[in-house]
Amino acid sequence: MFYKSGFSLALAFGIAAFATPLSLSVARAAENPQLDAQIVMYTTKTCGYCAKARAWFSERKLHWDERDIEASPEAHAQWKSYGGTGTPLILINGKRLVGFSPTAIEAELADVAKLR
Repeated sequence: MFYKSGFSLALAFGIAAFATPLSLSVARAAENPQLDAQIVMYTTKTCGYCAKARAWFSERKLHWDERDIEASPEAHAQWKSYGGTGTPLILINGKRLVGFSPTAIEAELADVAKLR
């Protein structure tokens, strides 16, 4: 029993230690006015993952350009040109991220911050 709980505790601390630098990078990126991260998110009004992405960006005070593919034929055409098959489709400085993955977004924002 102790072995399992000790392993779980070690695993939890290991994951927390790994996740913290990315979270700090995003925090620094959000506070850095020189960060030139252009975030575009293709969405629909009924997409649950789009709502999660909106909340995630808002919590981190990141600015994004949202384009509703159902309301705008132009946004729909752009989404299709990026290979859109679902939403959200997120572009960070032109790099395409399919779906909502906080880890992938954090990694991309950390890379953008390193370039500045």
